Amino acid sequence: MRLDVRHLDLVLTIAEAGSLRRAAARLHLTQPAVTAQLKRIEQHLGGELFVRLPDGMLPTRAGALFVRDAARIRVDLAGLTHTARRALQDDAEAPVRVGGVPAQQFSLLIKALGALLPARGTTSRTVRRTDTISALLASCELDVAVLRRFPGTALTLPSGVAHRVLLTEPIFVGVSLGHRLAAAGRIALGDLADDDWVMPHPDDSGMNDYVADTCRRTGFEQRVAHVTDEAHVAFSLTAAGDAVCVLYPLGSARESLATLTLTGDPLFRELVLAWRTDSPVVPVVDVLCAHIAKGYLALVEDDDVYAQWWRRGGAESALP
Repeated sequence: MRLDVRHLDLVLTIAEAGSLRRAAARLHLTQPAVTAQLKRIEQHLGGELFVRLPDGMLPTRAGALFVRDAARIRVDLAGLTHTARRALQDDAEAPVRVGGVPAQQFSLLIKALGALLPARGTTSRTVRRTDTISALLASCELDVAVLRRFPGTALTLPSGVAHRVLLTEPIFVGVSLGHRLAAAGRIALGDLADDDWVMPHPDDSGMNDYVADTCRRTGFEQRVAHVTDEAHVAFSLTAAGDAVCVLYPLGSARESLATLTLTGDPLFRELVLAWRTDSPVVPVVDVLCAHIAKGYLALVEDDDVYAQWWRRGGAESALP
């Protein structure tokens, strides 16, 4: 036998009622049932908790100590219940926690959640490393996130996390306005074999290796001359004519660059939506993805270079 909450309640009720008959009435049990349960508790403890008197029950010294501690435990249990219920209520009303790479889909996701779950609100953080996003999803610090996946790099997500490809996005290149190919519009990747490149620091996305391997398969070794994670620095170096930079098709502050698309679209990435299967976004995932797609298409139409690529057949490879 092991003492549990029911046993504590029975002993406390007997002590409060002062008799087995009144305790049985309060517990909605028969008096013989209360008597039998009390005997089992006392046998388990090794002695009597009450002195049986003609007019009722009186706690023994051991019984008084038992009643004192049982009352404290019951209060602690009530506090535990209140704390857990309040925490669950807070979780049910908490903002949706969003994370991910600083891609257009990130801001579109937040906007879509505001439309679909307006009462919840959102909090967000941008995170570049895939392993960090996975850890935050696993630890419930994030409910939903946007990740990137490059060919040749596996996307490993924790259990309890589902995912869906939002878009396969082409990667363009940027050159200075005075570059020999600036007016070409569309070039072959091999046309840049003699140029220096500016690239971000390598990370666990595998982007740097992917670009280098693609250049190698094209027939040349990529020559990285500048490394920076700051887009404005990369754009400034490129605009000065010192390097070629990779460009995602949507972005701002690129007026000083010529954007070139690549024949055959040899460079691309997947944007992936990942969400906890116990998060508040689960019931609206399909509509959420539709909202993001609609918002993304509107951005495509506002960018001349990307819109031309899209209409030239790019949509067939971009949309899942």
